[in-house]
Amino acid sequence: MRRALAGTVAGLLIWLALGCVNSTSTPPTADPLRSINRPIFRFNVALDDYVAGPVARGYKRVTPQRMRTSVTNFFYNVDFPKRFVSSVGQAEGHKAASEVARFAVNSTFGIGGLFDLASRMGLEKYDEDVGQMLGRWGLPGGPYWVLPILGPSNPRDTVGIAGEAFLSPIFWVSRLWINYLGLGLGVLNQVNRRAEFDEEIADFRRGALDLYVSTRDAYLSRREAQIANEDPDAKDDEPGDDLYDFDEEPDAETP
Repeated sequence: MRRALAGTVAGLLIWLALGCVNSTSTPPTADPLRSINRPIFRFNVALDDYVAGPVARGYKRVTPQRMRTSVTNFFYNVDFPKRFVSSVGQAEGHKAASEVARFAVNSTFGIGGLFDLASRMGLEKYDEDVGQMLGRWGLPGGPYWVLPILGPSNPRDTVGIAGEAFLSPIFWVSRLWINYLGLGLGVLNQVNRRAEFDEEIADFRRGALDLYVSTRDAYLSRREAQIANEDPDAKDDEPGDDLYDFDEEPDAETP
């Protein structure tokens, strides 16, 4: 298992290097892997239409909003190592200090992070990640691609996802304790997230003229804003870098 993970990370690093080389001549909004992205995109559409979406909506019908909010708070709190390391890696001490304070308050008085008491105390909430940190280091994203299940990404952010796996307490719980526990927590997290974004996803699907292009451009715009420490919502109101894509881009000759 460790060798497989090491091989995966090594392969992603090679892709990242290729992306760095190609980025000098490829515009950031180019989609050179479109022929590969499109079938993966269709797979994600089908998965969302027939599995993830229905499961999330069923979960939403049987769970109260307070419970879903507590689940969201819990997993946000669990992701503390990812945000802390990313903040330190960007030399943003105020964010790192806020993360430590938030984690301490919510893990104790917030009962393991189920309640976000830190926000009520005025401790600011951030959303840093390893891919963002690599972007701040000057590493270009490389070509846009769509990952199965995970959705929009690029070589740099895919390396970031691999790095975040090693920073996740759930990953180590599943490795060192009970595999099924880690799997169950991961499924709960994704179902809860899909349920919380259900209305936004539906609005996005209805409003976009070309869903493939809209999802791609929203993801690229949002990541650019995050790396620049701008408010991504000021440039993009939809959850474009979330778990799911929605439709495919028509052929170039299609009117």
